[in-house]
Amino acid sequence: MKRREKVFLLLLTIAALQGIMVAEANATAAQRLMQQLDVNKDGVISLKEAVRHTELLRNFGLIDDNEDGKLTETELAKSKLTPGSTAPNKAGD
Repeated sequence: MKRREKVFLLLLTIAALQGIMVAEANATAAQRLMQQLDVNKDGVISLKEAVRHTELLRNFGLIDDNEDGKLTETELAKSKLTPGSTAPNKAGD
């Protein structure tokens, strides 16, 4: 029985660590998106700023949880979008 408990605790610990690593990776991706797209550095991405990233623009309404027309880093992290999910559009394209 003790051996089973140890194995169970080990598996539980591994699962928890994987969850933490996934959450951290999502947060890091959100931070990178914020750095790339938040042109005026006000801490949110407006619809105007989102135009530079096709996938983000396409899903803006779904990602904007509180429907304020701005995306926070928290909302971006929940979306699981990454800077490389599609190539950002260049202005004038």
